[in-house]
Amino acid sequence: MSVKHKGIGVAWGVSSTGYTYTGSSTVLNAVGISQSLKKSAEMSFHKDPATGDTTGAAIFDQNSEVSLKVFPSGPSVAAAKTAGGITPAIGDKFAVTDTEDTEMAGTTYIVMSVSKERKVGDRVEFDITIKKWANDISADVT
Repeated sequence: MSVKHKGIGVAWGVSSTGYTYTGSSTVLNAVGISQSLKKSAEMSFHKDPATGDTTGAAIFDQNSEVSLKVFPSGPSVAAAKTAGGITPAIGDKFAVTDTEDTEMAGTTYIVMSVSKERKVGDRVEFDITIKKWANDISADVT
């Protein structure tokens, strides 16, 4: 069922529709539960030598980090269990498909961390942190 908005419209829910990783374009069969974006950069501040006051800044090495929480899924229980047994490796190239949120979407992320949680009476969940920089460093060098 679709979401109806009344009174005011809001950006609603997780809009990512696909996740792939590594050079083999392995599809992560998972449903997004949450996603968050953090932008950061390194900074060097310039000081007035007489007063010590900050007079300027150099901002460089901008990057975007996305934290994803997903649960593995599939067309059958067996397929979901197979998907739940495989997590991306640290350093894998990772892509997020998202036509609504262009800041989250991207094909040049690198997997920074992954955790898997299994609970009694609940589904398996993955927490995946991915990061990309202004320059694409996601390709393997041979």
